[in-house]
Amino acid sequence: MVQLKGIKNIIFDLGDVIINLDQNKTILAFQKLFGNKFGEMEKDLRGNNILEKYETAEISSDEFLSFFKTYNSTLTNQQIIATWNSILLDIPKERLELINQLSKEYRIFLLSNTNDFHIEYIDNYVRNKFNIDNVAELFEKAYYSHEMGLRKPDSKIFLTIINDKNLVPKETLFIDDSEQHIISAKQLNLKTYHLKSSETIVDIFNAD
Repeated sequence: MVQLKGIKNIIFDLGDVIINLDQNKTILAFQKLFGNKFGEMEKDLRGNNILEKYETAEISSDEFLSFFKTYNSTLTNQQIIATWNSILLDIPKERLELINQLSKEYRIFLLSNTNDFHIEYIDNYVRNKFNIDNVAELFEKAYYSHEMGLRKPDSKIFLTIINDKNLVPKETLFIDDSEQHIISAKQLNLKTYHLKSSETIVDIFNAD
C-alpha cells in the first residue's frame, strides 16, 4: 500500500501505470514489417538513439518515419504509425476514476517519456471511450518528454516540474514502473513508489 502521510502532490507515469503496454506485441509487429531487415533496423534504432531523440523532439515525426523507410521503402506512414502504436493497449476505467478521486484531495500531475504519435493515439482513445477530450485534462498539468526536450531519468525533468509548480519534494509522491526513474527521483528527495508488474495503481491506493 502506498504511504500518503504528509503527501500533497502526486506525479504519475503514463505507460504501464495508467495505460497498459505490450512491448512484445510491438516487437513482433516490427519483425513482420521488416522481415530479414529487422535485425539491422533494430541495431541502428538503438545505436543511433532514435527513440530517445524522438521522445525529446530532437528529431521530428517525419524524420522518425523516414528512419524506418530506409529499411523498407514500400512502407506507408500509416503502416509505420500503426505498428509503432501497437504497444498501446487499454486504460481501465477504474484507473481514471481513481485519478479523478485523488484530484479532489491532492495536486495531480502526469510525467511521461512519450512522443507525438503515442499521445495522439491515447488522446483519441480516451475521447472515443470515455468522452474525455485528452488525457492531460485529468491532471493539473501533463509533462511530456517530447514537449520538454527532456526524458526520465534525467534529474532536470523532475526539477522542471518542482520549480514550475513550486512543489516541495518531501510532500510529492512519484509513481513509476521503472526502477531507474525511481532512483533518479529519490535523489531529489521525492517520495516514490515503484509500481510492480503484478499490481496496479488501483491496488496500491485501495489496499486495506
